[in-house]
Amino acid sequence: MEKDRTVICKIISNMLDNPDKSGIYPTSTCYTSLELYIEQVRIEALGWALADACIFLDQGRDPRTENVPGILKRALEDLSK
Repeated sequence: MEKDRTVICKIISNMLDNPDKSGIYPTSTCYTSLELYIEQVRIEALGWALADACIFLDQGRDPRTENVPGILKRALEDLSK
């Protein structure tokens, strides 16, 4: 997803643009930023999945009968914004 690539490039660029006075890149800060981003994306995806299932239930449909490719397609479309 383009949104993920953009965030990852910003995190990596920030690390490469800010070496310490010895010229060492702050990799631990970079790793922490990447881990926090991944955690944020996971939380967003779980929230989206719950909301998607609730929409199905509100419509009187059973989310367990929905095909996975359809769910993934909607998730990718919605979460890439």
